[in-house]
Amino acid sequence: MRKERQTLLGLMLSSFIINLGWGAILPFMAIYADLFFFDFDWGFMTLDVTTQIGLLTSAMMISRAILAPVFGKLSDSAGRKPVIVVGLAMYVFLTFGFGLAKAFWSLFLVRFFQGVASALVWPAAESAIVDIAADNKRGRNLGWFILSQTLGWAIGPFLGGGLFSLSKLMVGNDIGAFRITFFLLGTFSFLSFLAFNLMVIDPKTGKARMSFKEIWIALKEVLITTVKIRFRVPSLFKPSFWRERTKSLKSIYFLSFTNGFNFAMIFPILSLFLVDSYALTPEFIGVVFGISGIVGVTFNPLGGYLADKTSKKHLVVISGLISAILLFFLGFEMVVYAIIALFIIRQLVQQINMPAFRALQADLVEDEKRGMEFGNVQMFNNLGAVLGPIIGGILYGRFRGAIPLWSIGKVNIFGLEVLLIITTSIMILSAMVIFFFVKKEDFVVNAKQIK
Repeated sequence: MRKERQTLLGLMLSSFIINLGWGAILPFMAIYADLFFFDFDWGFMTLDVTTQIGLLTSAMMISRAILAPVFGKLSDSAGRKPVIVVGLAMYVFLTFGFGLAKAFWSLFLVRFFQGVASALVWPAAESAIVDIAADNKRGRNLGWFILSQTLGWAIGPFLGGGLFSLSKLMVGNDIGAFRITFFLLGTFSFLSFLAFNLMVIDPKTGKARMSFKEIWIALKEVLITTVKIRFRVPSLFKPSFWRERTKSLKSIYFLSFTNGFNFAMIFPILSLFLVDSYALTPEFIGVVFGISGIVGVTFNPLGGYLADKTSKKHLVVISGLISAILLFFLGFEMVVYAIIALFIIRQLVQQINMPAFRALQADLVEDEKRGMEFGNVQMFNNLGAVLGPIIGGILYGRFRGAIPLWSIGKVNIFGLEVLLIITTSIMILSAMVIFFFVKKEDFVVNAKQIK
């Protein structure tokens, strides 16, 4: 029991620290890129800045989509810890890479390899959380783990905005301030690596700390697995892949795909929208994201508790519908305090949704296939996130500067609303798919009882 608690605490602490660092970077990435990106005009076509910003997210998601199932399966055989520790080591170098990037192509490469690191870490980490939990505590443990993630994301914008302000006092310009901020945040990635390596116990060896030699062996295994990937028709395009899975699991894939698409279509340009439409500074944007995140975090343990005590399926459906409705109004002109309130309420709903969705996913997967299937779910999420930011970047670039785009009476509606209408419609469809196609008889616990 002590080892289980130590492992859970180590996973949560390392997750918190790594998300603290990335939460301090990603809300500002579009603003940072907009400072030194420029339109590429090739004569036959133009690649504008907002589309390039969208492509940065796609770069991460396409590598993550390809590799998440591969590394998830590797974690089933080689162990969760060796796979995760390699990914966390990559995060350390990539955080510094944000500060070193000086053009679209270099920042594109950083984001691409961030996807590789993410594919190593998160499917295996979620599997590890479920591995150490009893069936009746899965939702609760996942809720606490997601709390560590979202708390890092919530505090991260405050940290990023604060470091940016201090850095700007030293260099006097925004680009230089952002670069110094990213260098400082590299230390947080290193702390996450240390916390994980020293606290999380590997069930195969029974000890926590991995030596440099063991980390090197793990890195070689990851490299060998990556090199051995055969570029062939992905399994998801094979009829056998779909025949072997229940309608319930297929519905989870669909929801994961649409979640990735919707989030990636809106989030990369959201901070840029706040700058364009409300003339907010990076520091104030950090406050907006930070306040909503911290308030929303308080509901995460409640989401995990409700997932264990009520219907996970119904929680996913209801929270998904409410979230869709709230998102719809973000494109309406409002005072800044109303924007913060909208962000907060939607965060509260999302914190109830996430543990329920992951616990529902775990209930549909056998123990021995968990790493692979969690990787598959991540793959579909990432495939959606490859398409979303490209479409979002193109559409936002088309309507950027048209402020307001429409007026209904005294209410002004910005161009972002075009993206929000698409997103809201897809979210409602996804909730309906879960409601009608996820069946109780497909739950692994029920299947065991039948046997």
